[in-house]
Amino acid sequence: MKKILLGLGMLLIIGLFGAGWFFSGVTYEAGLNPEFDDQEDVGVAEDRVIIESISNNTISLNVEEEKWGVLLEDGIYGVLGENGSAVVSTIISLEGDIITREVLQFSGELEVGERVASSPLLKIDNGKYSILGTSDYEGIDQNGKYTPKSVSNTDFEYIEYESDLGMFPAYLTTNGDTGVVIFVHGFRGAFERDFTAMLRAPDFENLGFRSLIISYRNDANSPKDPSGLYQYGVTEWIDLDNAIKYVEENINPEKIILWGTSGGGGPITSWLEKNPESNRVDGIILEAGLISFWESVEVNGKARYPFIPELFFPYIKLFTEIRYGIDFDTMDFRDALVESEVPVLFFHGDDDEWVPVEMTDYIAANRRTNFTYIRMANVGHVTSWNADPERYLFEIGKFIESLN
Repeated sequence: MKKILLGLGMLLIIGLFGAGWFFSGVTYEAGLNPEFDDQEDVGVAEDRVIIESISNNTISLNVEEEKWGVLLEDGIYGVLGENGSAVVSTIISLEGDIITREVLQFSGELEVGERVASSPLLKIDNGKYSILGTSDYEGIDQNGKYTPKSVSNTDFEYIEYESDLGMFPAYLTTNGDTGVVIFVHGFRGAFERDFTAMLRAPDFENLGFRSLIISYRNDANSPKDPSGLYQYGVTEWIDLDNAIKYVEENINPEKIILWGTSGGGGPITSWLEKNPESNRVDGIILEAGLISFWESVEVNGKARYPFIPELFFPYIKLFTEIRYGIDFDTMDFRDALVESEVPVLFFHGDDDEWVPVEMTDYIAANRRTNFTYIRMANVGHVTSWNADPERYLFEIGKFIESLN
């Protein structure tokens, strides 16, 4: 009996070690390793939706293989086929795996049975919708790059700012005499692909603000963090601090606003932690901002591996910390945001599978002043504009006005 129990104990230890090794490796590769570029099956849905039927103003889609898709969420989105596209809006019905939506606009040819992709990257000009990446709106310049000019017809200049690791490139739009919005992109992003910033740049230009769309450590073609890891704000705040210095020294605007998209929330709130009483910025806007990295690990882990018991996540956390020499608690800046007095506007969808809305709920419940929380129903990750473009821009304008 003792030998059996010993054997079972050894098997349990080996199993726990193996599970810890596997899931810590997944956490590292998908979330901490700057060199990891395999996005397959980490939540990115591409060409997994099948057209079931099309009418003059509706489209029915089979979303059985769609894991994370915006096509199941409220708002306006693009549907992209090989030779055509559509802009869809209101959900008319959802029966089993078949969702039927209203179509606002067709372009080219879509065919029944065709596999299509979805996109939230749209702009509206005089009531006409354009989907970024389509033949009539490629969004790239003659050098094959995305720029504020090619994406949203916003004039800009290419600049560099200096941080402790070296020089970092950025886009700076040229029109606006009131202030500057510093855009901090999300996880595995790049200033040259910060579409949220480029699409919002003309809106801020109309409000008198220039846009500084920055890069930071671990971006492609930028200096790497000495740790060899993404730090989710622990060190990236230094680059943001130097971007703020660049604005102060070279532009000296009346107002400075920080904008963080998804993972861009980490550097901003880490900067707040290091500058708790700073009056160097006048406001912060967060779009599904990631304020605590481990919260995102848990929500992604539960979605991808629903069989993992809730009590197993603290073990995975500890195993990952020991294996890779990190401390997830240092990547949690929720209290810094709660305690700050800097005015904040926070957009977040309650169907976000990447950054849990409960994290923002916690901040909203504990922050007493200068916090505006726009919690969008049946909306996913970084798609609050898609859910209600008019309200989105209204809330931004109202927030800007409140800073006066």
